[in-house]
Amino acid sequence: MGDRDFIVCRTSHMRGFVSSFQGRVAALPSDLRSAAKAVLRRDGVAGLLRTVSGDSDPVIADLAERNLKRRQIRFRAVFSNPLVAFFYRRATRIQCRLVAAAFAGWLDENPKATIVVFNGYLMPDSILAAVATRRKRQMVFLEKGFFPATLQCDPHGINHQSTLPRDADFYRAFDPAELGEKPAALVKRQSKLKDDGPATLPDRYVFVPFQVPSDMQILALSPWIRDMRHLYDEIFRLADAEGQSHFVIKEHPSFPLSIRAEVKPHPRIHFANHHDTQTLIEGSDAVITVNSTVGLESVLLEKKVITLGLAPYDIEGLVLEAGNAAELLAAFRALDTWSPDAALRERVIRYIQNVFLLKGELKNPDPRLPDMIVARLAGTDRHGQAVAAFAAAKRGS
Repeated sequence: MGDRDFIVCRTSHMRGFVSSFQGRVAALPSDLRSAAKAVLRRDGVAGLLRTVSGDSDPVIADLAERNLKRRQIRFRAVFSNPLVAFFYRRATRIQCRLVAAAFAGWLDENPKATIVVFNGYLMPDSILAAVATRRKRQMVFLEKGFFPATLQCDPHGINHQSTLPRDADFYRAFDPAELGEKPAALVKRQSKLKDDGPATLPDRYVFVPFQVPSDMQILALSPWIRDMRHLYDEIFRLADAEGQSHFVIKEHPSFPLSIRAEVKPHPRIHFANHHDTQTLIEGSDAVITVNSTVGLESVLLEKKVITLGLAPYDIEGLVLEAGNAAELLAAFRALDTWSPDAALRERVIRYIQNVFLLKGELKNPDPRLPDMIVARLAGTDRHGQAVAAFAAAKRGS
């Protein structure tokens, strides 16, 4: 596996990247058998036993616990059982230790390779990121972009953790005409949830897109909304406080469970799982989201947006932010008199689409993607140069 430019986990997400750039990419297996064989080959039987039975690294233990929590959310009936959780936790910690040890050896065989991590929050990429961080290796995070045929690529992380500035002054320095065109379409989402909700929607409503409660956006980047049941409860209280407003909810199509049977119905809260997301945005008066990509799409479609979590588009003048129930109520009541800064919106959307996001998709990547990754990591592309110049100007002011 030596002498490669990039190291990735061998997962379905990175299959296109690996096949497109063969010879430049070392794809690391993360299954238990491959990891055990790698540790055994390098450290012998004694080393393998030490890895399996050794004290649990707190970072690795946290990754295993995170994996269990995600399963408890997605498969509640099985993994909420204390006995199942106990054995799954023990087995996952062993697997994490073995995979981490194997990854460490493979990284040492490629001392100059750039570590490319998909998402960074999910196993096995989270293990690779932890090992790379410990070894102080160059690392970049990849994820699907906010708009069609784009990619996030950032050395700090994805979404709110990226280097995308949240200072409005950064964007105001650009001429919109020099930033390129706005996205021409939104990401298409197929609903997997059956729904017997309203065939027609209220004439006026606020759209509330639900998110996947087991994903990074909620578990790591949502300081006060714990899950979608909690989000529903907050919208219920908001509906009671604002006696005329209607709210339309669409549950996330990628999450197999629904909360509809678990929550108290409200006459002005409507589930519309079968409706098209873009249609729901376009028909709404405003959008309330934790930190979903739908929020940025709503900004693009010139809607008023309230965010409840940490979003990459949390920029003063672009959206309203609410960090608790009282702030949500205040932000909601401000919607009638507040309007987003249209000039700022043009600059933010065009910058994200044409400067921050890379063009292409991982399943069929742009041939220039390796060079774009290297430039983003080095800070020599347009985004890196703009961020560095803005930081220097701030220091000098």
